[in-house]
Amino acid sequence: MIQLDLPPFNPVANSTRATTQVQRWAMTLGRIVLCFPGVNSLTKATISEVVVKIGARVIFGPISGTELDKLNKYRGIYDQADHLTIDLTERDGLSVIAKEIGGIDLPALGDEDVFVEVMNTAASGTPALYAWGGFTALQFDPAKPAFDGQLIHKVLSYQIPSSGGTNVTWMPDFKGALIKRIHFSYAGTDWSGSTNGNLQRVEAKKNGTVIHSRIQCFNQRFILQEQKKVPQSKMYHLDWIYDNVNSAALDTRDARALEFNFMLGAGDTIKAIVECLDLPRNL
Repeated sequence: MIQLDLPPFNPVANSTRATTQVQRWAMTLGRIVLCFPGVNSLTKATISEVVVKIGARVIFGPISGTELDKLNKYRGIYDQADHLTIDLTERDGLSVIAKEIGGIDLPALGDEDVFVEVMNTAASGTPALYAWGGFTALQFDPAKPAFDGQLIHKVLSYQIPSSGGTNVTWMPDFKGALIKRIHFSYAGTDWSGSTNGNLQRVEAKKNGTVIHSRIQCFNQRFILQEQKKVPQSKMYHLDWIYDNVNSAALDTRDARALEFNFMLGAGDTIKAIVECLDLPRNL
């Protein structure tokens, strides 16, 4: 992977959204690393939003620095206080295609650019921020586009209406995207050891058929940790490719109905952070 500096963010200030634009190189963008070193008012905790856009369309986020850090730690991506990675690939995929599909073939975007935005909420101090990108050779011949080369990795956030109840149903429309994993975050009692968190069980149905039964939080964490995933505080991870087999992703192209049922110990707020493979201009 080729590592290249991205243009400087502008502006870089507290309580301000900083933006940079990825150059239109004839390569595939696989990852972006944000760096905020030294004595700095900008930290993972003060980043309220990270957003990646293709043109005006959000394809990654909005997600906070803390949430993105949790997603990275779940996958075992190296953690350092002054770096934050936006990874569009699957480092542990079992083949080259499985590893690299999801990167953005920049020439395939036509006249649209990729933008990265970082919102810093620090009230005082001096922020510092820059970034670099990881690039590989194109996944397809621009003269003969391949369908697989057009799929990109997206991370999208959804607030799930709960109305304070302990049994909540969510029926999203993913419009044919391939769902790799969904991280359900909640605000109530955290899990510990062999006990459930406030989000105790999750059930998933596709076209009325159960595809993830009401597995308890502590059992789900055991399943994930067998495959070296790292469950995160106040999250229930519903991961279809937990064993690094991308072909097991939830295919929603034939989904007439998707249903997720949540069993809570007490009323709570639930946020779904969805990792998927999707066409650039679909979801």
